[in-house]
Amino acid sequence: MKKIKITAELSPAEEGGYVVYCPELDITTEGDTVEEAIYMIKDAAAGYVEVVGIENIPYFAKSHQSHEIELVING
Repeated sequence: MKKIKITAELSPAEEGGYVVYCPELDITTEGDTVEEAIYMIKDAAAGYVEVVGIENIPYFAKSHQSHEIELVING
């Protein structure tokens, strides 16, 4: 068993609820509440990784580093 970390980016949906996007896997789903949206992305991610295989996902196929950086935008 291998544990991976993914990001859940939530945005309010126009019709209510939340759209949730996982940039590491490039998948999107939605839910009526924050909790449901997070549950749905976890479920979608697990199914995606099971079908595709972790070794075939570029983000996880190699070792990488993440850094948060701040940009100053003029304008």
